[in-house]
Amino acid sequence: MDWHAHVDIYCERVDPSFWAEPLNAVSNAAFILAALWGAYSAAKRQIWFPSVWLCILLAFLIGTGSFLFHTHATVWASLTDVLPIWAFVATYAVVTIALIGKATPRSIAIGIVVLVIAGTLLYLFAKAGAPEPEVPHAPSRFNGSEQYLPAVIAMIIFTSIALWKKHPIRYWFLSATVVFMVSLTFRTFDMAVCEAMPRGIHFIWHILNGLMIGLLLQALILNVKRTPSL
Repeated sequence: MDWHAHVDIYCERVDPSFWAEPLNAVSNAAFILAALWGAYSAAKRQIWFPSVWLCILLAFLIGTGSFLFHTHATVWASLTDVLPIWAFVATYAVVTIALIGKATPRSIAIGIVVLVIAGTLLYLFAKAGAPEPEVPHAPSRFNGSEQYLPAVIAMIIFTSIALWKKHPIRYWFLSATVVFMVSLTFRTFDMAVCEAMPRGIHFIWHILNGLMIGLLLQALILNVKRTPSL
């Protein structure tokens, strides 16, 4: 694999230059702001549990990794984009299970490993079925959004459980899930609107996802005292 091969799968990119995707690049500030919001809230409430700060750090890395991908637009940069995302999904999912289901530290560790492996394999399978990086087309009819199906399923399940249990976290989850579904729609149809909107709509996916992650972090921070072992 050529790690320096260029990847062109967004409306906004029309050449391989660094600033070919200004909106897609700058909109990653939404993830940074979500991380800063989480850090401020955690510090204000004197929450220093490692799991919380790991989620905050991963939210920050999502922003920086996506920025690298939308500026360098290479295969290696795509890894800095996708790996923090799945690391966040895996970590947050396991911490949430602990928060709602009071899982043991051992089950938490096993869950993180399993989710990271599953996410990595899913990404590799998606890449294997994608066209060559040099080909300026969407990787699939859904513009690659199908890779987020496990995240959609997880959020729906967690939201349903939280609503069923009437857990205080339920409305945070519900809001985050709705925002995520809307943001995924913008990501999916980015390439489909290129002719009408040359800049595309992928940057809206970043902005809404930043909001979604911010909501998830706040949900965790406001309820983390239920799991002091984390």
